[in-house]
Amino acid sequence: MKLKLNIWRQSSADAQGEMKHYDLDNVSPDMSFLEMLDVLNEELNEKGEEPVAFDSDCREGICGMCGLMINGQAHGPEVTTT
Repeated sequence: MKLKLNIWRQSSADAQGEMKHYDLDNVSPDMSFLEMLDVLNEELNEKGEEPVAFDSDCREGICGMCGLMINGQAHGPEVTTT
């Protein structure tokens, strides 16, 4: 599956940021949003670019760190879940 991502990039709280656009060609519909970000970061690392930073921890659905709101919507397996 192909996805176009628009991600706000900012190196620090005081730095000026910008919207960056990324095209991913190898995203599985079975991937979680965090797994999709891992794919993006692998591609960025291969190009020598700074990866996208995000909070995550156990990735097992236990600690709650992987709960995401995307464009004001909960992103999860069920409606209104993260």
